[in-house]
Amino acid sequence: NKMGGGMHALLDRNVEKMLSEPWGAASAGIHYNKQVLGSLCDQFSRLEPQARRGALQGTLFMRQGQRVGLTAEVRSLVDLASGDKDQWVNLIARALGGLTERFDLRQLQQDVPAVADALASIRGAIQAEGTPDTYRPLEVYNHNITTPPTTPSREV
Repeated sequence: NKMGGGMHALLDRNVEKMLSEPWGAASAGIHYNKQVLGSLCDQFSRLEPQARRGALQGTLFMRQGQRVGLTAEVRSLVDLASGDKDQWVNLIARALGGLTERFDLRQLQQDVPAVADALASIRGAIQAEGTPDTYRPLEVYNHNITTPPTTPSREV
């Protein structure tokens, strides 16, 4: 249990920094246990929004064997985050909590403005740029090869 205790201390000390890094959630998630999740729940409201998001995302990187005994702890974390003032924390928590229920994107767009905004900007970008070149049919690229020259060139 010495290793688990060490990780607990490390997470307590560096939790915010670690969980705010792009892959921090993945690194932290594989070390989640009752102590670590309990500690995250205790500290949750004090963490920066990016770290709160990371704490939730970390649960996605838990191994199957880890997950078995930690359902209640994960649920506590998700419940804590569900009413969060940060829209993305709220969204991630709802998505995690909703894994058992049907995921309703339309309802989510109404409840979480950031989702509606993100979807609108994605749709806008697609409309503005049209179809990217990578999706052009192959014939367009092969046109010069397959079409015979209109006037035969005779070299003398």
